[in-house]
Amino acid sequence: MTPLDFVNLIDPGLTWEDIERFAAETPLPVLVKGILTPGDAQRAVHHGARGIVVSNHGGRQLDTVLAGADALPAIVEAVGGQLDVLVDGGIRRGTDVVKALALGARAVMVGRPVVWGLAVGGAYGAQRVLEILLTEFDVALALAGAPRARELDGSFVTAAPWVGSGTHL
Repeated sequence: MTPLDFVNLIDPGLTWEDIERFAAETPLPVLVKGILTPGDAQRAVHHGARGIVVSNHGGRQLDTVLAGADALPAIVEAVGGQLDVLVDGGIRRGTDVVKALALGARAVMVGRPVVWGLAVGGAYGAQRVLEILLTEFDVALALAGAPRARELDGSFVTAAPWVGSGTHL
């Protein structure tokens, strides 16, 4: 696929009103992926989305764009529990899951690691990747002092000393 072929797959005519129409016409929950700003998160709520996926699409759409984990806290605050917030991108270890949940995500999506496992070992490889991720998650929860994932909050993460104030992770 050439870059031009990819560009032709994008429909620039899609609007927020289309999301509203989708939400009205289906009993299924409509999730909007690719949210990186609080304003877009609030628009998703306004137009009937039941959830959003905070994602920069692996940085493949626009390099140097904000990472999902960096965008997550402001988005969670902006929607105030009005819809489910998932995060996609950069989830490679159980500690990544703990951080995403502590920053307010309801769930995480895991793509590349599962594909890598599938490539190496087929269905067993994909299953094994998920088993390892769950084990790492359980260990990270225990080491962080959180008996259950639902007890995670922003107090479980802090910015590295070299990161400016007001910045998460």
